[in-house]
Amino acid sequence: TVTRIPEFNVPNLNYKKYLGPVIVFLVAIWVIKSSLTFVPPGYVGAVYDRGTGVQNRVLREGLNILIPWWQSAKLFDARLQEYTMAMSKNEGAVIGDDSLDAPTSDGQQVRVDVTVMFKIDPEKAPLIWKNIGPDYVDKVVRPIARSQIRMIVSRYSAPQIYSEKRQEAEETMQKEIAELFKSKYLYMDKVLLRAVYFSPEYSQAIEDKVIAEQRIKQAEYEASESAQRAQSKIAEAKGLAEAQALQKASLTQE
Repeated sequence: TVTRIPEFNVPNLNYKKYLGPVIVFLVAIWVIKSSLTFVPPGYVGAVYDRGTGVQNRVLREGLNILIPWWQSAKLFDARLQEYTMAMSKNEGAVIGDDSLDAPTSDGQQVRVDVTVMFKIDPEKAPLIWKNIGPDYVDKVVRPIARSQIRMIVSRYSAPQIYSEKRQEAEETMQKEIAELFKSKYLYMDKVLLRAVYFSPEYSQAIEDKVIAEQRIKQAEYEASESAQRAQSKIAEAKGLAEAQALQKASLTQE
């Protein structure tokens, strides 16, 4: 006995009928996606137009409309940014020892850890993109900061940059770097002179000097204490002598 397999009639679908609407749907999605640009909080955008180049308008936070394919946007961080140059490989913006090596006015060589805090001018984002590029940190922030900080450190002696003139040096760095940043559409917020390192020989010399000064102060203190004790004994003896004289003067023959 032969079992017959039932035949199924497969409907003849006209795929070409659906191809057009699918293509239209996909193109519509691409157009919508390409025409909408979302700018996240704290950012601004600059627009590049294939016909006119970088436009002067600035894209704000939220949704912005562009011409699909013809225009594109570049986002810029408008928040406060920090760039750290430090000896520790885990702290600086560059992996490894990125501290600044600078001479002082008294001929010493020091290394300093510095943090530069800055912001871009959000209204100048198109000019930053056009004249500098999105890598403005490497092109502007780093070279200007390193050059000016070295120059300013060289105006102070090693002890001054380490302690007594440290705040003054920070303020000078902030002021002079701000002037150079201004022409590059950047705002300076603050310069932090985080640490100052001396050569091992100079560090040992400073330590020896501090120890010697402490010994001198200790000797002066001990001498002052001895002098005060001597004066106290003299005053005590003088008072005793005067008391004895008064007692003698008040005694009669009896």
